[in-house]
Formats: sequence, C-alpha cells, structure tokens
Amino acid sequence: MAAVEQIKVSQIDPNSSVNVRRQGIDLNVDVVKSSIQAHGYWPEMAIVVRPHPDSASQYAYEHVTGQCRFKACMELGLVEIPAFILDLSDNDAIQRSWTENESRGDLTSSDKAYWTERIFKQYNGSGYTAAEALNLAAEFLGVTVQTVQRYYSLVALPEDVKQMVDQGILSQQNAVAIVRNTFDGGRIEQSQDRMKERANWILGLNQDSRSHAISAMEEKGHNAPIEDLESHVKEKLQEASRVVQFAIPGELHGRLMEWGKERGLDNETTIVSHMISDVLRRPR
Repeated sequence: MAAVEQIKVSQIDPNSSVNVRRQGIDLNVDVVKSSIQAHGYWPEMAIVVRPHPDSASQYAYEHVTGQCRFKACMELGLVEIPAFILDLSDNDAIQRSWTENESRGDLTSSDKAYWTERIFKQYNGSGYTAAEALNLAAEFLGVTVQTVQRYYSLVALPEDVKQMVDQGILSQQNAVAIVRNTFDGGRIEQSQDRMKERANWILGLNQDSRSHAISAMEEKGHNAPIEDLESHVKEKLQEASRVVQFAIPGELHGRLMEWGKERGLDNETTIVSHMISDVLRRPR
C-alpha cells in the first residue's frame, strides 16, 4: 500500500460516489469530533481517498473510507488529515468501502439494499442472466447469494418502513417476509400500501405473536386481510400453550417421584413431561 500522506481537508470532496455509508453519519461524526477534541487525531487511523474522478471538480480527492473521520476534521476546522491516496476504479473503491463498513456493522439495512441493488443491476442485463448476476453480486460483496437476495428484497419497501428497519423497530427478518408476501411489480403503489399495513400490524404484536407472523403471511397469502392473519397467529399461540391434564393413581405416585428423583427432578409436572418425552422418543 502507498505511504500515508498529510493532505489538506479542504481538498477532499464532502460528497462521495463510492463511499457506501449513506445513513447514520451525523451521529458518528459527533462522536468522532468529541474524541478528537479530547485526545487529538489518532495518526495511525489514516483515511483512504482516490484522485477525484471528475477532472472538472474543485476538489482533488474523493473519500473512499473514513468518511466520519474526514467530516469530523472538516467540522473542527483541522487543516490536514493523514490519508492513503490510491488510484482506485469505481468498483475497487466501492468494494473497499463496503468491506470496511460492513465488517464493522456500520451499514444500515437501507445502505445494504441500495448497494446490493446497484451491484446486481451492474451485472444483470449486461450479458449475464439474473442467476449469474446474483452470483457475481454475492462474490463482489463477499456474502452469500441468499444474503444478496435478502438485502435486495428490502429495496421494495416504502421509505417509512425502511426507516423502521434501520432504527431496529422492525426486524429485517419480518421486513423481508413482508416484501415477499406483498410485492407486486405491476402494482407498486398498492403493494407498498400493503407493506405499511403489515408492518404496522406486526409492530402491534407482542414478541410471542411476532414469531408466528411470518408463517401467517406465508400461509394466508398476499391478499389476506389483517383479520385473517390475526386469527392464524391466535391459533398458533393456542397450540403452543395447549395444556394436557393428567391423573396419577395414588399407588403409583411414589414410583413416579422416585423416577424423577433419579433424574434430578422434584416437580410432578416436570417429571411427567420428562417421562412422556422419554417414552415417545423410544424406538417402536
């Protein structure tokens, strides 16, 4: 790698076409600013820039990694920042930025969806089939094909639901299930309305109920009204909480407790449940 150089902060474009982090920047910039003000800039943490791809730009460089460090320095009025200046293509720069940010967990679901779509579309229709494009996108991003499909499905979410996922209000798993259950390429507006409806429905459920929401959507289909989904969830909850009553003859109670004691159990209900499980698991 090239040697670290001190470059002027004012020479770096505040915007970047290749830095993959697009969300949650301001908050992290404030954290970095506080650290720099308290301890000074840590020289071993050089950012990565490349010569600006637009020869007409007023800036000499475009940042590739270290966006929050650069912007913290810019807001604090620091004159110079340590940087590696690398001659990177768009793809090389995106890949480097993705690897750094994704490995640190800095990317929101929206960012992952945006860049997955961009990389997939770069291949799809350019001499590659959709399946080949998925494999190439997965290789480019260093993830599995299933992960690419999961991230890509989030592109279809309306913006307010994307924000729910980014903020951790709605799980990514539930968001993916909502898209797969409702997306209709020929009726985008209607399917996004249904996505909002289902997202708000899930958010109104408790944690136990949410675990059954995905199966409800899968089994009932995209046209199912919320009332049908709720009925399905209630049925699953009732099945999960089904109680079996039992009666133990008095002359066997002592033997039951002895069986449990040998296994470190002392509660009648627990002993019976273990005994039933033990019997049912035996080969017939």
